[in-house]
Amino acid sequence: MARVELVILVGLPASGKTSFYRARFEPTHVHVSKDLMRNRRDRQALQLALIDEALAAGRSVVVDNLNATIADRAALIAVARRRGAAVAGYVLDSSRQECLARNSARTGRERVPAVAVHTAAKRMQRPAYEEGFDQLYRVDSAGAGAIQPLRADDFRVVELPAEEPPHAVETIFLLSPASTSGQRAAQLFNSGATFALARQIRSAEGAPLGDVFSFLSSLYFRGKLTYAQTFARPPAGLCGAFVITPGEGLRDPAEPISLTRLERYARVPIKPGERRYLTPLLRDASALAMLAGEPCRIVLLGSIASARYVEPLLEVFGDRLLYPPAFIGRGDMSRGGLLLRCTYDRQELDYAPLTNAVRHGPRPPRLPKRRPLRSVDP
Repeated sequence: MARVELVILVGLPASGKTSFYRARFEPTHVHVSKDLMRNRRDRQALQLALIDEALAAGRSVVVDNLNATIADRAALIAVARRRGAAVAGYVLDSSRQECLARNSARTGRERVPAVAVHTAAKRMQRPAYEEGFDQLYRVDSAGAGAIQPLRADDFRVVELPAEEPPHAVETIFLLSPASTSGQRAAQLFNSGATFALARQIRSAEGAPLGDVFSFLSSLYFRGKLTYAQTFARPPAGLCGAFVITPGEGLRDPAEPISLTRLERYARVPIKPGERRYLTPLLRDASALAMLAGEPCRIVLLGSIASARYVEPLLEVFGDRLLYPPAFIGRGDMSRGGLLLRCTYDRQELDYAPLTNAVRHGPRPPRLPKRRPLRSVDP
């Protein structure tokens, strides 16, 4: 007889969790979701009772909630362990921007306030095997449109490797900024723009800084942000990544910004000697050095050949400032591709001190073509 299992879905609102349940598990697993208990005050207790009842009866269960934090998942895993059930986690990897667009196309009670997506993104802690999972999978909605309903064949499931670094060192990433000039910036500044991010940055809520810079820089910044969100291990109370900004120092990539602030960024040149850029950067870097503490690694994801970032950061962090040697000789697009590939494979890069580093080198070989993705059916 097959072992019963508890499947924990992890993802932002509108990431496709319920659609994925229907596509993969509906015939075989009980569906438990707090969204189905909207008028109950005891939703957590009721959810745990329903899971326990189903597992005790030999029926597998899918828990279809955000399940964003380690604490959220710990209560679920504890029930599974008491009943001897296997525990599998499926991480729905839709970006915040995709979820916002998909949510905006919903109607009625299915649509949540945009702030709920932003709040969930800030709380999200990626699952790890050490929490008690027997298997972990990433679910991509490759090829799916941003606002179209997800279909069964939109989902691609890939198993995540079990190797996790023991007692990993605390690590915070500093991300070099995206350019606020060029064609993509002009699209955002265009008063007639109607695409989702242009509407969002003009709204009262604004748009997350990370999403805006990912749009401006495309592959490179998206690679830096995705990599940092995957491998950051910050001390308690600190962000895992900070974005270097023109004129506002170090900022949380989840922080919403307005079009007015983006226009201010465009007026501040990032160059040595520019006080509007350097003064807030040195201020925030000094505060971070103190708050993070000596054991925490500070890793720059940006061009180490550029004195614009390296010199002021070295002034503050000294030997604590690290960089990936794999960046040397690569252009922006190659770095972005490398970071996304490392994220996908769950393979963190090596880092080295930036002090006395060789900042220029020969161009490395092109990244090999990616092997076909290995799909895993539950």
